[in-house]
Amino acid sequence: MRLTQRGRLVGAVLILAILAGAGWATGRYLPSGDSEAAVRGAEALSDAGPRPTPVKSAAAVPLNAPMSAAQQRQVDYALKYWKNYNSAVYGNDNPNGGDCANFVSQTLLQRGWKMNSTWFNHGPNAMSSAWAFVPAMNEYFRANASALGLVQLGEKDRAKYAAGDVVMFWWKNASGGYSAAPDHVQVIDRITRSGGAASVKMASHNVDYEFRDLDDEVTTEHPGAKYIVWHLTRDTN
Repeated sequence: MRLTQRGRLVGAVLILAILAGAGWATGRYLPSGDSEAAVRGAEALSDAGPRPTPVKSAAAVPLNAPMSAAQQRQVDYALKYWKNYNSAVYGNDNPNGGDCANFVSQTLLQRGWKMNSTWFNHGPNAMSSAWAFVPAMNEYFRANASALGLVQLGEKDRAKYAAGDVVMFWWKNASGGYSAAPDHVQVIDRITRSGGAASVKMASHNVDYEFRDLDDEVTTEHPGAKYIVWHLTRDTN
C-alpha cells in the first residue's frame, strides 16, 4: 500500500537525519522534524473549500509573449491536465495529502527537466518527496537552485515572473503566523497586462484550477498569505 511505503521512507529519513545531523536522505526531506503524513494532511486541509469563479479578460495582452516552445509545452500540459489528471502515468497524490506538487513536477518535465535520484516519479506509488511533497520540493529547489537554473523572486519582482515559473505559498494561520515550510505550490500559466498592472494566473491541483489569480489567492482566498516564485532561467535542470 502507498501509505505503508511512505511510512517506511519517513522512518528511514528520521533515522538517517539523526545520524547525519541533516535533513536529507534518499531524496526525502522532512522539515522541522514533522512527519510527512502530518504535514501533508495539514497541506490538504489548508486549501480546502469552494473553488472561486475565475475572472478572465479577453482584452488582456500577454506580458511575456511570445513564449518559448518549451514554455508552451509546459503551459499546454498544465491546461490539459489541471482537471483531468494524468493519473495512469504519474498517479494521484490527493489521498496522501495533495497532488499539487506532483502536478507542478509533471509540468517541469514537459518544460525539459530530467528526473534524477532525488526528483523522480516512476509511476503511481513510486514518486520521491522532492517531486510530490511541497516542503521537500521547496528545499530541493533552494539547496540546488544554481544547478537547477532557478532564481528565487519575491512579491515585488512581478515584472520578472514568466510562464512556467513555480509559486510556493505560505498560508497565514489562526494565530497570525506562518509555518516554516510552504503549504501549497502552483505553476504560472498566464501573465497579462490590463490597465497597466500585470495579472498573474496559475494552474493547480487541489484546488483544481486552470487560471487561478495570484492576487485573489493571497487576499480573498487566503488573506495575508505569503509567496515566493522560483523563476526558471533555462528549460533544463
